[in-house]
Amino acid sequence: MKKWHFTILYLMMLAGQVILCNYFGLSQYVLISWLPVLIFMLPHRMGSVVSMIVAFATGFVVDFFSTGMLGITSLALVPVALSRRALIPLVFGDEQVTRDDELSISRFGIFKMALATLVACSIFFLVYIWADSAGTVSFWRAALRYLLSVLVSTPVSLYVAKLLRPE
Repeated sequence: MKKWHFTILYLMMLAGQVILCNYFGLSQYVLISWLPVLIFMLPHRMGSVVSMIVAFATGFVVDFFSTGMLGITSLALVPVALSRRALIPLVFGDEQVTRDDELSISRFGIFKMALATLVACSIFFLVYIWADSAGTVSFWRAALRYLLSVLVSTPVSLYVAKLLRPE
């Protein structure tokens, strides 16, 4: 059962994100998404190509069941999956890569997880808001949307990371 614990929680969090997108939109300036941390917390032994496929499928499921604009979430999640293999040694150190540990707040501390989550959310929302506005929104309005979304989603993502790996 422990082997399937992460997968079951991943699917539950994915369903929660779909529900959040459908029924709890705060405003046009604030997007709440914990999808970047779901991709970031994938097992480290999973390669970049597999994690990008998982990111694409995750984004497609969220788009299909909630927003209706197929591909926008996938477009934003794939760079998070691509940068994951470079971001983990940068934030957590090379020893995490050699030991092949799973990421958790209790193992690496809240500061390092907050930094990694902030970077993952920043990459996600930068691409998402850029693709969503597509030149139809002023720079300052898009920048405000980006800043507010990152500031709200980072603490929520930290809580989701704690739920995914409670050890």
